[in-house]
Amino acid sequence: MRDESRNGHEAFDSGADVNDDEALARRLQKEWDDAELLEDRDDVTAGPSKPKPQAESSTNECATPDKRLTQYRHLFTADRPCSKCRAPVRPPRGYVVFKSGDEIIQPTLGLLLHAPCSSCSTNHCRGCFSPQPCTVSCKGKTTNPKCTVHTCCAEIRAIALFEALGGFDRQYIGERANSESRAFNIASKNKGLNKNTVGPGGTGYSSGTSHSAYGYGSGRGRGRGRGGKQQFESREDYFEDKRLKELASHFEELINRALRIVTALLPAPYSETAQIYDMLPHPSIGSLLSLSKIPDLLSQLLCNDSVTDWAQRSSTYNLMLALLRRMADCELTVQVLVEPRWQMSKGQGIENWMWDDGDIEWAKNQDGEIEIAPALYERFKKLRKQSQAFLSGASQLMDSEPESSEETVMVTSLCGDIIAAGDNIERAIGILGVPTSQPPENGSSSSLAVPGSSRKGKERDSNIDVERAYSQACEQLAFQHVSIGVSDSEGWQYPNYNFANELKSTQNATRSPKDRLHLVKELAVMATSLPPGIWVRVDEVRNDCIKIMVAGPEGTPYANGLFEFDCFMPINYPQGPPQMHLRTTGRGNVRFNPNLYACGKVCLSLLGTWSGSPEEQWAPYKSTLLQVLVSIQSMILIELPYFNEPGYGKANPNHKASIEYNRNIALQTTRWAIVEWLGDTYKDSIWADVIHSHFTIRENRIRKQIKEWAKKDQKFGAYSSSSEGYRSGSHHQDLLGEFEKGMASLRLRAPGESNY
Repeated sequence: MRDESRNGHEAFDSGADVNDDEALARRLQKEWDDAELLEDRDDVTAGPSKPKPQAESSTNECATPDKRLTQYRHLFTADRPCSKCRAPVRPPRGYVVFKSGDEIIQPTLGLLLHAPCSSCSTNHCRGCFSPQPCTVSCKGKTTNPKCTVHTCCAEIRAIALFEALGGFDRQYIGERANSESRAFNIASKNKGLNKNTVGPGGTGYSSGTSHSAYGYGSGRGRGRGRGGKQQFESREDYFEDKRLKELASHFEELINRALRIVTALLPAPYSETAQIYDMLPHPSIGSLLSLSKIPDLLSQLLCNDSVTDWAQRSSTYNLMLALLRRMADCELTVQVLVEPRWQMSKGQGIENWMWDDGDIEWAKNQDGEIEIAPALYERFKKLRKQSQAFLSGASQLMDSEPESSEETVMVTSLCGDIIAAGDNIERAIGILGVPTSQPPENGSSSSLAVPGSSRKGKERDSNIDVERAYSQACEQLAFQHVSIGVSDSEGWQYPNYNFANELKSTQNATRSPKDRLHLVKELAVMATSLPPGIWVRVDEVRNDCIKIMVAGPEGTPYANGLFEFDCFMPINYPQGPPQMHLRTTGRGNVRFNPNLYACGKVCLSLLGTWSGSPEEQWAPYKSTLLQVLVSIQSMILIELPYFNEPGYGKANPNHKASIEYNRNIALQTTRWAIVEWLGDTYKDSIWADVIHSHFTIRENRIRKQIKEWAKKDQKFGAYSSSSEGYRSGSHHQDLLGEFEKGMASLRLRAPGESNY
């Protein structure tokens, strides 16, 4: 450990007080130094002899955290006169090593909280500069039980937080750089070995062997899960893999120690032992957090959608929850939680920036504006939603399996903690009265468009607002557990579900515990992973009973149409694929695509209902329902569906038969995937909120689209219910007129639960 010296230059002692953790820490540090990404600073160095010129105080809430911190820089780096002899005292400089143990003020941190005078040996609190009865080499409470410098004032708490964050940043940046270097070396070594392909057939996915069910590979990885047994080509590869796992495991432990220490140093105004610095903290602490790498770490943890990884990293996730709760308790730190985050493109850590040894650069878009990422709280809400989805499925799993697996119990407990933490955070935010609106996705300051609101501006800006509102509404409504069946004297019945017989025949069947847990995990992942334009509803009683809605993509003859599917997860899932049935078929009269039959059959290689190469077929425990849904939206509902038919050759937008095919598909889409949903039949359906959201937000766009289609096809003004679209003497419909009537009716029956 470093034996940090006071008057400028005590070196770190390499012999005394050394443990395995520090040895590994030095090992990591050597890797970082070899990578030439961090400066070698083995000696404690003194601060500058004079304070740096200070910028004007920034009161702009939209200022970047470095600008907000500039006004407090002198607290952390400026010389100050000794309280006794008035000689200038330089603030100490070093870096914090996160040792094992319960101590919050560890020796490397405690040393940096003192400011001893080199002339008279008077020691001071580095914050308020009051004299302290400590020796010049005092390392805090751990080595000197009488030392109370860490509780002296609000300033020293801010300095302690700064030093802890600086130590974390150094290790985080170094580990990230080395992880990227190791990944590059592995990729270079394996280049050309993976020859998986993606071919025709409407999958868009290669099952391969390099990814497991949720997109995470074998081995150990943060933000990822763990895969199956790994194969090694040589003994050297085996030991290299073992070494990397040891380093990764050690870094994970360092993360946990850092999270625990940072949490303890933040204000705790609701603690039974709250101090003055908890009630009146130093105003710099929010900006300190924002400028550090802690938000990046939290974002990575919150974006991790691997439920398996949550269980295997439960200690890290529980410490993360404790930190988020603490951040929500204070008005200064809650801003870090709820405000959009500035995107940093380059930085060497908060310590180097504070001492003017490294610059911070912010990522900018083409217009020169700093890019903004979603707030951590928005990330957390997705994690909580995923936890709720897992618990909904796990309740069925645990009811049917009294002796639940250790993993099931662990994940269930963690999901419960995540939901409880969310409730606590919401209450705290409510008490503080902090707004939690979601930032614009493109990083601009423009407001979200709301259905029915009037807004001046260019058409391009209006379109951006509409798409932003649409994406937000899709996210809110994407995944729900609902009641698909109805209960009667004979049990649960599913009259509007194509696979009702399959449900009945398997009601007493037993899915293996492993497969049950797999399905629950997969649905939980899907709760926060669905792209805009795909909605999923899972039955509350039978989670193998699923209904799906897919919106036709822009630029296709399916654009803005809603296509409903029934999905059944057979008893052998995920060893075998799900079963899909298209319900939007014009009452059995319309074949919307060579891969979508009028009888409802869905032809897709991933489902085993369409020919394809082995890589395009269902891969047990690797392929997912989400892949199926994305394949339908992106590989079947396409711009030129005519060429999905085998033998029709390469797609050609000028092909006469293709143009006519698209014209008919656009007609049928308007009638059965747009106008049909606007009728009163669906006002109380499970899709009522989706229908209202989809059509009210995109109303003008859909109207314009129908008009453009109608210019090219007179049948839009006289649609017949026949499969041909027009027949002399039959009842005709003006589809644009039907759309207008449907929209007028829809606006009068806005579902109470819709919120966009």
